[in-house]
Amino acid sequence: MIKSVPGSVRGAVAAVRVCVFVVAGLALLTWPAAADTTIFRGTNSPIVRVTLHQGGVMIRTWDREEVQIDGDSSLTIEQRTSVLTGEPVAMPIPATSSGPDEHALGLPMESFVPGPIPAGARDVVLVHDSPDVDPGVPSGDVVVTVPSDAVFVFAATMHGNVEVHDYRAGTLVAMVGAGKLTLASVGGIAFVQSRRGPILVRDSDFDRVRARSLFGSIRFERCRVRQIEATTGNGSLVYEGGEFEPGLARFESERGNVAIGSNGPVQISARASSDGHVFTDFARGAHVEGDSGDAQATVGNGGPVVTATSRAGNVLLYDGLLRAHPRLQGQWRAPFATPPQAIELPHHPPRRLMPRPVGHRPPPFVRPRFGAEPFGAKFHR
Repeated sequence: MIKSVPGSVRGAVAAVRVCVFVVAGLALLTWPAAADTTIFRGTNSPIVRVTLHQGGVMIRTWDREEVQIDGDSSLTIEQRTSVLTGEPVAMPIPATSSGPDEHALGLPMESFVPGPIPAGARDVVLVHDSPDVDPGVPSGDVVVTVPSDAVFVFAATMHGNVEVHDYRAGTLVAMVGAGKLTLASVGGIAFVQSRRGPILVRDSDFDRVRARSLFGSIRFERCRVRQIEATTGNGSLVYEGGEFEPGLARFESERGNVAIGSNGPVQISARASSDGHVFTDFARGAHVEGDSGDAQATVGNGGPVVTATSRAGNVLLYDGLLRAHPRLQGQWRAPFATPPQAIELPHHPPRRLMPRPVGHRPPPFVRPRFGAEPFGAKFHR
């Protein structure tokens, strides 16, 4: 079903049934034989929010002023117009834990401040499960293509994977309950969280990013960040092949390893508990001080300050990629009681659930301005 909604005529909907078959290489990916496509035309830097109970979510961008949703006909899709004041609104992030006992792992409640959204009327597109559908019944995967200048994108699923590609213009919030979360070529400001499953971020450039996982690893590959705070409960934390710009950079794991491999000058302060150690191996040389539990490494002439802490694992410091340092690979320790689905997974390229829209052209990179005027949204578990 293709439903096209022009920006000037909200009530006019043209419906044509189409069959969508997706073929990626030689593999046929699962998708409804008759999928619904809804298009909202004439959107101006919209806000897009997608929330599912069971099903995968893919967010991608194009250079049109249109929002396109490809998904199951059972989904509820709405378009609204909101008038925003431009006043700062912090977004509350609910707490989550592995259980009620004193030894349980937990992520505390915190607030996240999204980037600025100018005051005035704003198109808002909402995609969510229908209230008439049993939450235990999977709604299938949904692909949402947003304008490259969308100011705020929220994508969340309780059971399923979330993928975000090429979104750089505003604030991204992505959350999964149980599944894998993948970001590729993303920029701007972001909050990402997984309760049970890995987070993988590739080839991205952030002004500010907050990442946290309860059961699952977090891995940044070939990224550049100005401000980053990453936390894992039971899972390892890796940032390698990337660079840091001056700003906050903090990595902390409760029961996993922390590995930092920088391509540029940096000052790293590392600390491991009595159950772990700090290991260093810099092929291009570095000045290292301290001992096996508390060490400081200055790479090059020094640069942004990075802190790395593990309470029950090892901390590994190096330059470039870990695979280029075989001496350190033997110091990698599996997190305690890690569920099988949360162990480091093979890093295959993210699969494409749907072909790219006709006429898609990658948007030019525009570094978003860092500001303090946010827009808030809340994900209810």
